[in-house]
Amino acid sequence: MWNLWKLILFFFVLLSGLLFKSDVIADQKYLGVWKEAKGGHYLWSGVGWKNFESKWKELGKKNLRLIDIDTYVEDGKRKYSGVWRAGSDGYYLWAGVSWKDFENKWKELGKKNLRLIDIETYTQAGKRKYIGVWRGGKDGYYLWSGVSWKDFENKWKELGKKNLRLIDIETYTQGGKRKYIGVWRSGKDGYYLWAGVSWSNFTKKWKELTKQNLRLIDIETYVSKGKRKYTGVWRSGKGGHYLWAGVDWENFTAKWNELSKKSLRLIDMDMYPGCKSKCMNQVVADKSYIYTITGGDTYRWPVDSSGSKKYVRLSAISKMDKFLTLPFNDKKVKRSGIWRYKNGGYHHAGDYSKGAKTFKVRASAPGKVIQVGWDNWSGNSIVISHDIGNKKDAYRTIYMHLRDGKDNDCALAWSRSIPNLSDKNLTDYTTHLNDTGCKKKVSDREPDPSHWGKNSEAISNSLLNKTVKRGEFIAWAGNTGPGGKRGAGGPNTHLHIFWAKKDTDGKWYFFDPYGVYAMPDCYPSSVTGSLSKSCVRYPIAWKNSKPEYP
Repeated sequence: MWNLWKLILFFFVLLSGLLFKSDVIADQKYLGVWKEAKGGHYLWSGVGWKNFESKWKELGKKNLRLIDIDTYVEDGKRKYSGVWRAGSDGYYLWAGVSWKDFENKWKELGKKNLRLIDIETYTQAGKRKYIGVWRGGKDGYYLWSGVSWKDFENKWKELGKKNLRLIDIETYTQGGKRKYIGVWRSGKDGYYLWAGVSWSNFTKKWKELTKQNLRLIDIETYVSKGKRKYTGVWRSGKGGHYLWAGVDWENFTAKWNELSKKSLRLIDMDMYPGCKSKCMNQVVADKSYIYTITGGDTYRWPVDSSGSKKYVRLSAISKMDKFLTLPFNDKKVKRSGIWRYKNGGYHHAGDYSKGAKTFKVRASAPGKVIQVGWDNWSGNSIVISHDIGNKKDAYRTIYMHLRDGKDNDCALAWSRSIPNLSDKNLTDYTTHLNDTGCKKKVSDREPDPSHWGKNSEAISNSLLNKTVKRGEFIAWAGNTGPGGKRGAGGPNTHLHIFWAKKDTDGKWYFFDPYGVYAMPDCYPSSVTGSLSKSCVRYPIAWKNSKPEYP
């Protein structure tokens, strides 16, 4: 219930537009408070003090005023984040000083018609330091620091009767005891303070106060006795507002971009430790990924573009039905790459294998088989459409690299895939075909079963348009098509499965049913491992919230 609008949207405005500067923020989770407003704004994050101070001076000359600052330590280095809004009033920044020096500066600036609007505190080399943000003002003001909650609350009540309103709150521990700092400015409007509660309790109060025309202006979070707590400061207001919390930087900036278009401006932000850095901010790939299945539909990465910037398409992955089970029940099958490969490349799918051996692929959920056929890149593919509740064709599971009889697959490799390849892909796939007995001349063909399986491992002719049950056998896993295997070497037998959701624009977007969207080692080591860790940053689509055998 505190902290004066810590906005970590680092978007930047020029003229009438807004701009946005982003340095990758690794292992932090973010909370943001938005308020209906227009005008220029800017966000600068994850930089050292020298860099931050230079940006503050530069933006000041462009009539942008810092309204919130945050600091944290990453990889042993202190970093800073700031939020700016348009303004032509006086301003000041004072950082890394003791309380005595800070208080003296506060008194000095008060006489110069500058008012403190945001305060931060942290420890460095065992000493407590303070940072303050000032803007122009001639109204009443107050600062109260280093006190217990009881004393702080009493002061809040006392000052409220004197027409002073709390605008920023900070908390920290010292000597094992929790302490509080508050910043007040003049005001006669309604106000509220709600402190030290769970997230569910906090959001319930947020909704309740919204109906009473009270708007959250500052939020603070901390851990007490092993549990995360939240504190908020409210003042009167009737305009649009928004609260978004517990997400990584990539998600946070996507929401910032979305809300900016709706004339909502970030006014406060807070952050706290999240998952390890390599497991966060991994949804947006380094380049666009759009896959059109031969003879079928187009599926795409869950990303929106705004100029040169790329943002997570939150509408495609922030809400998910729990309807899936694993596409096999063979307990010897293991998981490998999911959203990303081990080498760092983007996959946007799931790979499951049993070494060089094949295994039975099964329907992950009840649905209708809407496509069976040869995809020029991934070989034999099956697409199953899934209705969820009253939503028809809401999700699709796309099974690839399947077997459909070795002679049939060898023939399609030459007649369908080879004509659509070029350069190295053509050379490598041709090598694979020749090395495995799948020769161009039909009379010379003797496809190696270890790569191509058996003619009996064929997809049923009656599968297309069939409604299948969860766990029903649909095909054998293989490595058909150049996307499954190219070049020399042993078999790459595995199931490649895409999970796709139809979004509000009617297009299909890939999603990660694990909710992790990261490197393989960010997922549970076991195929059926629990998904309860902080690396799960988006909704899970597995039935019962974990991958299970059908």
